[in-house]
Amino acid sequence: MELRQQLEICYRNYKKWKELAFSLSGIESKKALERAFFWLEMHSALYAIGIIENSKNMSKDEIRKLVSIKMNIIEKLSDYAKTLIEDF
Repeated sequence: MELRQQLEICYRNYKKWKELAFSLSGIESKKALERAFFWLEMHSALYAIGIIENSKNMSKDEIRKLVSIKMNIIEKLSDYAKTLIEDF
């Protein structure tokens, strides 16, 4: 999937959860706001990765670090999916 598509997905999810958070109250609002911030964080991380990948020729060490960062993002997405399942 292209970076642009990933960023669009993050933005749409952020916007959806933010709007939902403002329409709810109590614990439901808090959970929706946490999800909105999660998608904002994902958007920022993916954007930064895109800039790094397109900015220069990377050394093997830099590539390893970038792969590690991507693995952390995948882990966060997996944890996020688990919270969605738990809430249902």
